[in-house]
Amino acid sequence: MTTVIAHAEMKSWDETTWDGKRYDEVSGPKQTAGGMTVEYSGALEATGDMRFVMSYPDDKSCVSTGYEVVTGALDGRQGTFVLHHVGGFRDGVADATVTIVSATDALAGLTGSGRITWAQGEPGRLELDYDIT
Repeated sequence: MTTVIAHAEMKSWDETTWDGKRYDEVSGPKQTAGGMTVEYSGALEATGDMRFVMSYPDDKSCVSTGYEVVTGALDGRQGTFVLHHVGGFRDGVADATVTIVSATDALAGLTGSGRITWAQGEPGRLELDYDIT
């Protein structure tokens, strides 16, 4: 098992309620869907394209799940892999566990899991434990 750390910078964010309103225009409990683009640096030099759904019990927290297609190089190996995210947002921090569900090219055979954490207003941090066969 190899452990890597990568920094994540959000490049775009789009989140709307089921009826098409911006997530921050609706207060109280709501359901949303959206997407984001992330640039990774460090042991992972890649771009991530994520789609997610979120459920907010209030304006300060949510739970979420989504899938992210990551394209680039992991420890120098070029390819694409998909991460399944399960997490949420509370106390100004987004946090999710991630699991690798598929991979292609020089990353074929990649398996593993980890955690991504984003403190509000700061870059994200991905810690990923992986094996490749």
